[in-house]
Amino acid sequence: MPDLQMRLAKQEDKDTVTTVFREAGLDTGAALANGTTYWVMEREGQAVGAIGLEHGDGVSLLRGAAVMPSARGAGLGRRLVMSAVEYAQGRGDRAIYMFSKGNDWGTFGFTQVPLAVVMGEIPDAPQIQAYKARGERPGGTTWMRDLTQ
Repeated sequence: MPDLQMRLAKQEDKDTVTTVFREAGLDTGAALANGTTYWVMEREGQAVGAIGLEHGDGVSLLRGAAVMPSARGAGLGRRLVMSAVEYAQGRGDRAIYMFSKGNDWGTFGFTQVPLAVVMGEIPDAPQIQAYKARGERPGGTTWMRDLTQ
């Protein structure tokens, strides 16, 4: 794939990240909030994907894994997710959590867990706080990947 790179997002990348998330049908509310790390994937200088992590005490919450419709089907989503997992491992996290509206994340090493587990492990994450403020239940299913093994 020509000139594909992934870089840490800066605050000035917020519009890019939210555009990618919006194109994928994801919530954009708490993107690039304090206590988060985001990446932008670019091909030939154009954003084709984005992903983020919201950090807690020894755990992270995956925040969006989005690839622009025109770039799907080339394994870019897998690269985004695995990069975030590696980053969480590198910072010493014991687990990474996420919300999903229907995809099977087992192929990425995630297993389904009750919502209460995620809410208890990382209650101050911006994504969780945004859901609480709106009185909504986050995502459809909740997932965890154990990073201690």
